[in-house]
Amino acid sequence: MKQDKMLGQMRAVTNAVYLREHAKVKPLLDREAQLRGKLSMLKQQVEDSKALIDKSHEMKTLGVDLQWQQWHTNARRDLNQELAQVTAQKFRAMDKLRQAFGRKHAVETMESKHKADAKAHRNKMLFDRLMNLD
Repeated sequence: MKQDKMLGQMRAVTNAVYLREHAKVKPLLDREAQLRGKLSMLKQQVEDSKALIDKSHEMKTLGVDLQWQQWHTNARRDLNQELAQVTAQKFRAMDKLRQAFGRKHAVETMESKHKADAKAHRNKMLFDRLMNLD
């Protein structure tokens, strides 16, 4: 019985640790998706503006094309840097999540094996008791 209680407590703890690590990953995944969306939107804006800038001699004369190019280059660089940081955080969090899941799974496996062994032992004892009644 003592081992049943201990395994139950270990299962509760490892499950709580797993859920905590899982909760840490979700905001990172959301932020990564948001940054990838911004990069995609920026790429589309650059493609859309390219034809407009090529046709407009006034924009070229005023240097708007160079300012626009500098702005989107800086914006892309900043987004890519932030994406790299978030991706690195996500990989670290995913490693911790995998580790927590492994521990959780191991404890659940130990608990189910212990229950199966206890049930088999109990059945064997009952069988032996019945066989000695003759």
